[in-house]
Amino acid sequence: MNRALLPPAVAAVVAAAIGVARRLPPILIELSLEIPSPSALSIYIAGSRFVSFVLVYGLLLGVAYWVGRGREGDRGDGTLVLATGGVAAVAYLVVTAGVLLWLGPEQRAITAVRVAGSTVSVGVQLAVVAFAGLALGRSRRPATAADA
Repeated sequence: MNRALLPPAVAAVVAAAIGVARRLPPILIELSLEIPSPSALSIYIAGSRFVSFVLVYGLLLGVAYWVGRGREGDRGDGTLVLATGGVAAVAYLVVTAGVLLWLGPEQRAITAVRVAGSTVSVGVQLAVVAFAGLALGRSRRPATAADA
């Protein structure tokens, strides 16, 4: 298996989780037979933010570090980072659009602009994290004869 495919695949999963986590309060209110108490809703939101943090800075950064450590040279890192950001943006957009279609927002134009902006921000955020992981992995790679 090609290691270079892992960061975009992990970024898709992370972006999907972020898309659900950002829309958690309306999802919980829509799903519940009874509306959760404000304290329970706060705990759910804090938990979803923690899970998002762990997925981004634990899983994605770790996978990108592992890939960067195992790659020979730095050719193709830019392409890998762009692919990671693009896949993350598309995955976030698809999940968010699905959730919003199910919830049926009131102000469609404002919601569309907001979703477009957050899609770009998630793509850029995950691309930067992937770049940081690749660079860190490359800097921690054991020295070889080609490096001398």
